[in-house]
Amino acid sequence: MELERQKDYKEMMLKYEFAKKKIETDIEILLQEYAFKEGYNPVEHIKTRIKSIDRIVEKLRRKEQEITVENIVKYVNDVVGMRIVCSFIKDVYTIVDIIRSTGEFVVKSEKDYIEEPKDSGYRSYHMIVLTPIHLEGRTEYIPVEIQIRTIAMDCWASLDHKLRYRYPDRINEELEKEIIDSANDMLEIDKKMQYISDVLNKNEV
Repeated sequence: MELERQKDYKEMMLKYEFAKKKIETDIEILLQEYAFKEGYNPVEHIKTRIKSIDRIVEKLRRKEQEITVENIVKYVNDVVGMRIVCSFIKDVYTIVDIIRSTGEFVVKSEKDYIEEPKDSGYRSYHMIVLTPIHLEGRTEYIPVEIQIRTIAMDCWASLDHKLRYRYPDRINEELEKEIIDSANDMLEIDKKMQYISDVLNKNEV
């Protein structure tokens, strides 16, 4: 990569780093405010990351795009990623509503993989939000992918990823069905725990 291109890449990645810090702070504030008002924090934990250059290049190649700084900005919306893990299914949609209601982000797209899971059995709620970063004399909006899911969904997704990464060529049709069935089992656990939570909350009132 020539010197000018290196400078452009470093500047781009610096902006992504700013966006990561910005959304971490903003989400923390929103959740603290919600917990103060409602007396309940719906989030178990949050994890953020910046995609490695190898993964960025891999994604551009899958999209059959030239490896350039411009194409990273144009075609890769999840360089910055945030995963929010909640206790219950209803909590997922509470977080979605909190993110939608704040004027700080611009929601670019949403995909509800809980209501309509992927063929693999994967469930999560995905949002691409444009996060403002305030630079010298200007404001730029940087895309961030937010994945919101329950503990059970996160557990399944983590195990599924490890299996597919470790044994990419050994998962046959029968094992694929077992993986999907396990995702459905996790959903049943989520539904049962949500029911118990609803009953307890009703009795508390």
